[in-house]
Amino acid sequence: KVGGLAVQAGRYNLKVSEGNVYDNRFDGVQVAYGKDVKLAAEYGKLANDKKDGNKSLGEEYYTISLAGKVGKLGAEALYVDVNEDHYLAGTNKKVDNDIWAIAANYAFDKNVAVKAAYLKGDVENTKGEDDGWFATVNYKGAKAAKAGSWGLNANYYDQGMGTVMAHGMDGTYFDEGFKGYSVGANYALAKNIVAGVTYYDLESKEAKGTPDAQTLWSQVVFSF
Repeated sequence: KVGGLAVQAGRYNLKVSEGNVYDNRFDGVQVAYGKDVKLAAEYGKLANDKKDGNKSLGEEYYTISLAGKVGKLGAEALYVDVNEDHYLAGTNKKVDNDIWAIAANYAFDKNVAVKAAYLKGDVENTKGEDDGWFATVNYKGAKAAKAGSWGLNANYYDQGMGTVMAHGMDGTYFDEGFKGYSVGANYALAKNIVAGVTYYDLESKEAKGTPDAQTLWSQVVFSF
């Protein structure tokens, strides 16, 4: 950090829109400036995808975002440009994709917070859908340093194919777009030991017969 300017470079995990657009490895550089009002830009290459012959999820990627907070209300505007990110619906041809996102969050008090976002991409599925949204509600939250602390969360997703590059959820979702919900809980069993469980119920937005997937995910995280 130099003054209000922060630079990060190399290989690190990148989250875009809290992981609802992308949550995976990233090779590149990030430059951010500001605190209460933060302007950030990133440029680089996204992680490889084993399902696609270990090819990169995006040969060239850049994004710019502007976020700010006034009291309990926060807002963010985000633009993402990624090359050869999505397959054109019904073909084996990869195309470029641009994603716009507008998000807002509000903390009612120290225990309850909500967030919602609208996303729009350039790539359509066979139904012509190219946008989506998600909403999140959080109540409290387990803290690793405080045994006995706990939290609850609920999420709803309705995301078209062009709004997702690599979602960070632990549930099974559909590459052609998906909708559904998740509910979860976390609890600090002891200092630096946090357990969590989440249930996901999602369905495809495109495939015939609308297949669905239910996932129950649990974990215990030890921190040092």
